[in-house]
Amino acid sequence: MRIGISTACFYPQPVEEILPVLAGLGVHAVEIFFNTESEFEPHFYEQIGAQVKSYGLDVVSVHPYTSLMEGMLLFSDYKRRTEDGLMQYQRYFECAAALGARFLTFHGERDMGHQDDAARWARKCEVYRRLCGIASACGITLAQENVAWCRSRDPDFLRALYCAVPELRYTLDIKQARRAGRNWKEFIDAVGDRIVNVHISDFSADQSCLLPGTGCMDYADFFSRLRAVGYDGHTLIEVYRNNFTKAEELARAVRVLSRFAPV
Repeated sequence: MRIGISTACFYPQPVEEILPVLAGLGVHAVEIFFNTESEFEPHFYEQIGAQVKSYGLDVVSVHPYTSLMEGMLLFSDYKRRTEDGLMQYQRYFECAAALGARFLTFHGERDMGHQDDAARWARKCEVYRRLCGIASACGITLAQENVAWCRSRDPDFLRALYCAVPELRYTLDIKQARRAGRNWKEFIDAVGDRIVNVHISDFSADQSCLLPGTGCMDYADFFSRLRAVGYDGHTLIEVYRNNFTKAEELARAVRVLSRFAPV
């Protein structure tokens, strides 16, 4: 396992300004969070690709800003919008592939408190399969993230996807598990052997997201459990801009995690 950082930590600073900062911190693995549609145009992401190459960065995954609306774009009853959404995500997969990424982080539907009937569930799973197929054709793996305000907040929902869509993979996010009132161990139990990406943070009794090393997270147990399910991928720090004041604090967080996994 190697430690990296997501550009999301610096939002709303522009992506192209963040990459040199991350390189200056001595990390190599990054996740790029694109924040608007024009950033998925070749004229923009090709410049990002040149930056990535010049700094010797490894783009592990891409995270699209449309994660806020994936339920509406892809899983509604309006079939034409689903087809348009699939074409839109094909462009995102192509962008990820151009940057050398392996994964695209996906949120899915909002949690609206309803259950699927058999027909809706079958249609949803078919969309997931098509997304996975489009991603695979681009050399990218779709990685469903557990997210506190989405259906994926529930380990049982992820278990159902695990059985119905074997090609789907998963991103484990510590802060999102905490915000959903869940223990991160529940998600490892549900989909552990298909986890391909990890968003790491820390927490306390009253704060769901802190820089690694500033809360009560048991990292020895965490990394041990990841290894037990065969995970040897990257672990990316993803916190919010209000969780630190200086970039050097992120470097300190990297050093904390490097006791358990290399940079």
